[in-house]
Amino acid sequence: MPPMRFSNDLVKKPLTFRYVRDVLRNFVHYYRPHLRLFWLSIFCALANAGLTTLVPLLVYAAFNKYLPAKDFTMLTWLIGGMLILMFLISLTMYINVRYGHVLGVRMEADMRRDLFSHLQKLSFSFFDKSKTGHLMSRITNDLTMISELAHHGPEDIVSSILLFCGGVAVMLYINPLLTLITMLPFPLVIFWAGLFQGRMRSGFRDARKEVAEINSQVENSLQGIREVKSFTNERREIGKFRHVNSRYRHIREKIFFTLGLFHSGIHFFIHGYSLLFIGAGIILVYYNRATVVDVMTFFMYSKYITMPVFRLVEFAEQFHMGLTAYERFYEILQIAPEVAEKTDPLSGNDPLKGEIELDHIHFSYNDDEEVLKDLSLHIDAGKTIALVGESGAGKTTLAALLPRFYDVCSGVIRIDGQDVRDYSLRYLRQNIGVVQQTPFLFDSTIRENILFGKMNATEEELIVAAKEANIYDFIRTLPDGFDTLTGEHGVRLSGGQKQRIAIARVFLKNPPILIFDEATSALDNQSEALVQQSMEKLCKGRTTIIIAHRLSTVKNADYIYCLRGGELVEHGSHADLLAVNGYYKTLYEMHSF
Repeated sequence: MPPMRFSNDLVKKPLTFRYVRDVLRNFVHYYRPHLRLFWLSIFCALANAGLTTLVPLLVYAAFNKYLPAKDFTMLTWLIGGMLILMFLISLTMYINVRYGHVLGVRMEADMRRDLFSHLQKLSFSFFDKSKTGHLMSRITNDLTMISELAHHGPEDIVSSILLFCGGVAVMLYINPLLTLITMLPFPLVIFWAGLFQGRMRSGFRDARKEVAEINSQVENSLQGIREVKSFTNERREIGKFRHVNSRYRHIREKIFFTLGLFHSGIHFFIHGYSLLFIGAGIILVYYNRATVVDVMTFFMYSKYITMPVFRLVEFAEQFHMGLTAYERFYEILQIAPEVAEKTDPLSGNDPLKGEIELDHIHFSYNDDEEVLKDLSLHIDAGKTIALVGESGAGKTTLAALLPRFYDVCSGVIRIDGQDVRDYSLRYLRQNIGVVQQTPFLFDSTIRENILFGKMNATEEELIVAAKEANIYDFIRTLPDGFDTLTGEHGVRLSGGQKQRIAIARVFLKNPPILIFDEATSALDNQSEALVQQSMEKLCKGRTTIIIAHRLSTVKNADYIYCLRGGELVEHGSHADLLAVNGYYKTLYEMHSF
């Protein structure tokens, strides 16, 4: 199937044979690494069903043949045989329940691994349009539902079919006429079940969307809990959650209305089957077309006819719950990264020199208004340049194009004379270090956050990086030192401390190209001075791009480019631009007071 375009809402595809086939074909390949467990589960399900159908047959033989003949030896053997059957039935059920669930859990883990790995490959544009709560719902709740389908689906189908067919076969052997009469309600059962398939699928799909929306609302509110409390907007957040929760409740209530009709109708037909069976049995016994033993045996076998039907009915519900969950999983796997590598990209062990050229580039997000318009500039290797301009001028966007977080719409970006699209993404990004205005710290230790720049760094390299970033002295004052937990998003640290940890991380990475995106704009003067010192150390001998509103931080740059409305309006050194008495001077004077 061609890659699908992502949206936060599921594409409501009709439940056609072709669509189900495509989804199930993708689903089935997750069984392949676990075929031994799969076949063990299927074998035990079949064995359980087959052994179960033998019990009434032995009872029939006892009452119809050996009891009238008073053959107590055979009766003893039959009772012993039934005890053995009970043990084997229990054993196969134990194996099936245990290892069947192990199969489901392992498949769930494989799917979660593939989904998470695929998310890591997707471009920034995908995450720009996606809610974290929705993605979390697909990784957790949806895959758990799929796991249940993966385990119960095949075994329920094969065991139910075997139980049903085995029961019908034995009943036909005992009394064909009574069997045919008692089969009359089952076409009505199939017809009734078919009426509700579309409604159940639609209802479960909507429910999964609302669960994702609840997750998104909770995640969003808890992440912004400081803003919520500082603006005393707890009631607003509670109201928003109540609205989403209420919507989910109404959708679930609609589902249960459908399920109520579905199950009550099935039960009506099944109980009608029992009445038909009893009535037909009485009439046939009266006319000597059946014996009491026949009817008694049929009564025992009736549960082996109705039980598979109930299991298949429950499977129909589980199938639609699992299918809608798998659709959401499958939808993401079909999304191709917008930033893709060539089949044979350039790579290597040697770092890039860092010469950068932008050649008439144009860029827009999602076909909206252009953010960058026919932009051209050149940066010599080892030089420090600054990008300045008002908010929305395209500075951060330009910086995001260098490591190919996005691709240009037209034009070419070259590093060391080579189109960046010719490099492998891993090699390109290994050669570029980015320090953002608000650095992200993982909910881990300071050590692990710094080592994110070079996972195999030694303790000595770690300490050197911390010293170069002016954060080592602070770390030494902490009781746990480098093993101090930073908290979620680095909440236990100040802005300046987080920024210096981010810079230490880049020191370890040691890339030839650096991008500082408003790295000091949110800091106090003392923190800014410390960060500025560490930045100056880091910039030595590297191609550096500094994005800043505070023009005092860029006046020592080798060259300055002024952007306005996505276009390059001025460029030159700090002194030259001030002498021009143009846009840069206006910005400089605005930020000097």
